[in-house]
Amino acid sequence: MKNFLIIFFIIIIVSSLPAKSKWLGKDKVLHFTGSAFLTYWNYGISKDILEQSPAKSTYFAASFTLALGTAKEYSDNKLKDTGFSWHDLAYDAAGIVVGLVLINNLR
Repeated sequence: MKNFLIIFFIIIIVSSLPAKSKWLGKDKVLHFTGSAFLTYWNYGISKDILEQSPAKSTYFAASFTLALGTAKEYSDNKLKDTGFSWHDLAYDAAGIVVGLVLINNLR
């Protein structure tokens, strides 16, 4: 619980910083938390509903979430003026890692 509070406060601090840097801002917090949530949720769907093994569910959760993040960045590049951002993908990858840690410790 103590680690969760530390992570929570770090997220609040990062989200409150101005977005002058490509590595900071509210968008990065959304990428991080969204990827962590989607990884955890995809694992639950694969394991509980599709009744896959834990190993297959882990691979599915990580790869599907990464594919969604990459597709989102591709659509930003093609449909929006924001362009493709490797920084967003880095936060997506960090969120996936945190989601896998949560799966390992909470399930």
